[in-house]
Amino acid sequence: NAEREDSLAVLMASLDVRPKPHQATVLDALQAERDHGHRSNLVVAATGTGKTWVSAFDYKRLRAEGTVNTLLFVAHRREILVQSRDVFRLVLKDPGFGELWVDGQVPTRGGRHVFASVQSLREAVVQAFDPEAMDMLVIDEFHHAAAPSYRALLTHLQPTIRLGLTATPERMDGQSVLGWFDGRVASDIRLWDALDAGLLCPFHYYGVVQD
Repeated sequence: NAEREDSLAVLMASLDVRPKPHQATVLDALQAERDHGHRSNLVVAATGTGKTWVSAFDYKRLRAEGTVNTLLFVAHRREILVQSRDVFRLVLKDPGFGELWVDGQVPTRGGRHVFASVQSLREAVVQAFDPEAMDMLVIDEFHHAAAPSYRALLTHLQPTIRLGLTATPERMDGQSVLGWFDGRVASDIRLWDALDAGLLCPFHYYGVVQD
């Protein structure tokens, strides 16, 4: 809403948002993959290391280069979509960037930069999309991609750039999502690596014995 956009505009005026060193490393890895012709890439990064920030910085760079403009960011919860849209707004310094498509809310300004729930993009809706309408497709929590709803989306859309984000690419059912990326992972920051690098606070588990 207007009040939220005004608050973001004030915040943007005082911030110079740049990638952290480990995020810059991920961005360099993505650029290297694309330099070798790989336009579909998976970033594996522990929760808390800033996967969404990486995707926003990545989009900013690609848009500046003229590689992409339109964007579809897909997640499975409204809270994630709102937070992701706000990250993109901060990185791009554009308080009006992005429209939500979730819980009955639909884009009303042309739908060129959309943050959508996978539930909203059910198969019937996906099939109505121009397969090449979105230059960049970002899918959060890509380990869900083995589900039929995600497969319909991934099969139909043909973006210039596809970026998958996940902290846990391994699925309990043993299905692999790497087939969408020619078996490759562009960048991999696991929890233990993030802890060793001081990117996350260490944690401890405690067991409770009940009589």
